[in-house]
Amino acid sequence: MTRQVIKLGSSSIASRDGLALDVIAGLVSQIATAQRAGHEIILVTSGAARLGQRLLAFEGPTAGAAPALRSLVTSVRSSVQASAASAADDEYDRLVESLLSVLHRFESPQAPPEAVDAALPSAVGQPALMALYRQLAAAVGVEVCQILVSRSDLASARAMGDLGHLLRAAVGRGLLPIVNGNDATDPLSALDNDQVAVAIAVAAEASRLLFLTDVRAAYRDASLSERIDRLTPAQARAVRAAASGSGRGGMGSKLSAAARAACCGVECIIGSAREPDVVGRSLNPRARMGTVVKAAGAQLDPGRRWIGGMAYSAGSIHVNRDAEQSLRTGSTLFLSGVKRVDGDFAAGSVVELLDVRHPERLLGRGSVALPSAILRLLRALSPQEVACVISILLRLRYGSSLTTAEPDDAEGPKSLLDPDVYKDCRELAAGTSRASQEAYAQLAAASPDRIAELADSLLLAQPQLCTTFLLDKGFLHGQVPADATARRVVRAIHAVHRESLVVYVG
Repeated sequence: MTRQVIKLGSSSIASRDGLALDVIAGLVSQIATAQRAGHEIILVTSGAARLGQRLLAFEGPTAGAAPALRSLVTSVRSSVQASAASAADDEYDRLVESLLSVLHRFESPQAPPEAVDAALPSAVGQPALMALYRQLAAAVGVEVCQILVSRSDLASARAMGDLGHLLRAAVGRGLLPIVNGNDATDPLSALDNDQVAVAIAVAAEASRLLFLTDVRAAYRDASLSERIDRLTPAQARAVRAAASGSGRGGMGSKLSAAARAACCGVECIIGSAREPDVVGRSLNPRARMGTVVKAAGAQLDPGRRWIGGMAYSAGSIHVNRDAEQSLRTGSTLFLSGVKRVDGDFAAGSVVELLDVRHPERLLGRGSVALPSAILRLLRALSPQEVACVISILLRLRYGSSLTTAEPDDAEGPKSLLDPDVYKDCRELAAGTSRASQEAYAQLAAASPDRIAELADSLLLAQPQLCTTFLLDKGFLHGQVPADATARRVVRAIHAVHRESLVVYVG
């Protein structure tokens, strides 16, 4: 028995008239056959927005306009025939042409009104899509259930844990869960069904994930002649596949999603929805089809599934080889090992950990202990350099209010960064590392508002650390606290919470 998630993309079921009903019906029939053979299937489907767009082109307040206009045109033509005045004939001809032009617009379903955004078509299309699936499934003896997933669900470990229980209970009773991203409440840029499919596969403890698209596999070239058969997770992230399909994610999104799923112990296949018996063949380990991304290691433990495979990634942290080796021995990620930070995120966000020299290598994931702005400021610094940055930052933020300097003193704010006056500035500016000099330059270039933003976010993320400096008050004079407690607190700063780290098999 295999538990498999099938992700059906928009490009797979798109047709000139909206949705390719023959493709959908064929897949539902194949799923029914797989269920009768003992397999458990979960379907993640796109297509609600596309179907809603088609429905909005025919339905709504203007649905009755076309018949009424057609009646009006017929009436005008009758009046033309009954009229004897040639001048009037010309006038009526122009009127008929105008009415026919309006009629054509109401009869053409090519595009919905421009003012309609993505949320409304999704809201209209979702119940229609489910009604379609329910009818097709009932015809082959399958009962379905619907699950809508929002980004807020993916952001909650508890919600995704409950969803996993629901999915396993549903397939255990022979149901076909049909899952879709909730585009009616989530902006398009926030959620795509390729990532939803990975989260569903991990939550449901599936062993396989099948991405169905409009091509037979991933290809390296636009002419679709250089087919890719097998990939490791790192190769899947590195390959530059030819663009394909009308869906939101595209092949690059599928390969990236497949790589993460494979790191979580889920084997992935990318194939064509129109290939004969694609579902049955995907369940056969010996069948040669599509592009296969092999699982790297076993499935994750329940406590690691949310961060490791379900939560949306808010950014990435690139680390050096020493940091990677330290992580693999169970250590935490210290600031000295962070070499690059991508994305804007708050403390507590889930981020990906990447090899700085080979970013295609996904090392793991974790919840960051510091916001992205602070991580960029402190990255690659030694504990002593970190202490200097914190000392300078707090002085720039609070120095004016804690000293007796006059507000109009010419040496006021600028003097707080003078290396000749303050030892912490001197150490940081004269540091041998490039990161040290860049950190000093960032502080020197920051506006008062930016300094306040950085200091306040640091205080929220590391209250014990900041309290230690503020109580010591040495930062006002450029002196880093030298007592054992302060040194211990500075050395304990890490980029990612130790208990949240999920390091994938190397």
